[in-house]
Amino acid sequence: MSKQPSKQIDLNQVRRLLILRMGPLGETLLTTPVVRALRRRFPEAYIAYMVAPGREDLVSENPNLDEVITYSVSIPKLIYEMAKRSFQMVVILQPTFRLVMHTFLSRIPFRIGFETNSGKGRLLHVAVPNNIDQHETTRYLDVVRGIGIEPDSEEPEMFVNPSAQGWADDLLTGAGISPDQPLIGLNPGSGSESRRWSKAGFAQVGDQLHEKYNAQIFITAGDAEGSLPHDIADLMSCSPVILTGITPMQLGAILQKCHLYISNDTGPMHMSTAVRTPTIALFGASNPLQWGPHWHPHTIIARASMEEITIEDVLEAANLSLSRPDLKER
Repeated sequence: MSKQPSKQIDLNQVRRLLILRMGPLGETLLTTPVVRALRRRFPEAYIAYMVAPGREDLVSENPNLDEVITYSVSIPKLIYEMAKRSFQMVVILQPTFRLVMHTFLSRIPFRIGFETNSGKGRLLHVAVPNNIDQHETTRYLDVVRGIGIEPDSEEPEMFVNPSAQGWADDLLTGAGISPDQPLIGLNPGSGSESRRWSKAGFAQVGDQLHEKYNAQIFITAGDAEGSLPHDIADLMSCSPVILTGITPMQLGAILQKCHLYISNDTGPMHMSTAVRTPTIALFGASNPLQWGPHWHPHTIIARASMEEITIEDVLEAANLSLSRPDLKER
């Protein structure tokens, strides 16, 4: 860890602090243990989080935050938004020197974050190594450990508002789904083909779980994934509900009601674990040590490639998860 000795701060005097992370969906949620750790250390402080546009839902209901600020691509506006709030400390959760510079220009007195590729520890008062050979939540928590803050856990969390919960209730009622019927979600998309399990695999697993548990199957997909959910539905004997074009908050509300979620390594997988829904995470090309949900009651199935994951692998994990007596009723 590198420190600049020219600037010290009494953490007991911090009353206003900012968290900064311009991340995709999953990465944003994986920073929430940092939010929780900061709130425990600064119970009376005003804590704000600046996120990338479109990520507000992921943290907007987090009770450990006082404000969520949307990042502005206008640099003067961005600096003004930070400066006018008179933050005393900023926690920068990505190794981007440009963001460090923006917080410096905003005159935030105490800045902590990762060493950056271009700036190393410049303009930071506490700079920690950007160690990617560990889980992402551990990597983010390294930053606050750099000022002596230890987390209570590394498990991410997402909170859903009553409006989205009501929307989910209405959706289930409108689809004629009984409150006693298990809900199982399938998430076949991801950012790259190499991280996608086969359409036939998802279809067969969905059909078999529907038959064994009388489960209602959901297929979730982003708008960019085109016909993918419909292609899988066409392969299925049962009739899944396809969910596309919904907000992250609405997706969180549906995931919260699921008894099980089966997903490739992608943002909704992190959302499912963050709302405490038992999740089976499928890994091939990506690194489960860095991105996998290593918390109870989730399951990671990791192979050298997605083609090596079998239907039997997934069904075995699903049956084990659905039979656990310690799972809460949903």
